[in-house]
Amino acid sequence: MKLAAPLYMLRHGETAWNTERRMQGTKNSDLTERGRAQAVAMGRALAAELAREKGPTAFLRSPLGRTCETSLIIGRELGLDPAQWRDDARLAELSYGAWEGFSWKEIEVDRPNALADWRADPQGFAPPGGEPHFELRRRSAAVLTDIAASNLRTVVVGHGVSGAVLRGLNLGLDARAMFVLEKPQDAFFRLLEGREERIDSLFD
Repeated sequence: MKLAAPLYMLRHGETAWNTERRMQGTKNSDLTERGRAQAVAMGRALAAELAREKGPTAFLRSPLGRTCETSLIIGRELGLDPAQWRDDARLAELSYGAWEGFSWKEIEVDRPNALADWRADPQGFAPPGGEPHFELRRRSAAVLTDIAASNLRTVVVGHGVSGAVLRGLNLGLDARAMFVLEKPQDAFFRLLEGREERIDSLFD
């Protein structure tokens, strides 16, 4: 499953729920003004990166609203026809089940130490009614296998947790190490041959 062509992994820009520290998962929250500015900055940085080496590129995204909005902003900076984006449900964020829409403070009223428990055992832990980590890992591995088999330079606009799992698979990490990977919204990652490089967008 090693990537022989670069994969650029981007996260959607800041959303209203991000600012409130609410769990989004499969539910959507629109980008903030700051989030839209982050997407513009990432698009400009990505355009410079792609210009270093000409060649065909595949453009994939999660079908959730915040990733679609981010991808269209990025695409404008690339001069990309919006029709070139291909939705892939396997790139969607982890489902948080009954916790979606709630902050950690609210969640821990009924489930004290929930975040600490999850951090201690991300492989075995799942929110009530939510998606287990092994299922997210399974679908992420499937899409990564397809990207590797295509041998095409690929751009993906995804999410914090699901994006970290995809990156972690490329790096050969276990679930606990994936859980604590940074998840910036003003930078992205170039994945290739089991390594990754962070690319900053110079967002102010």
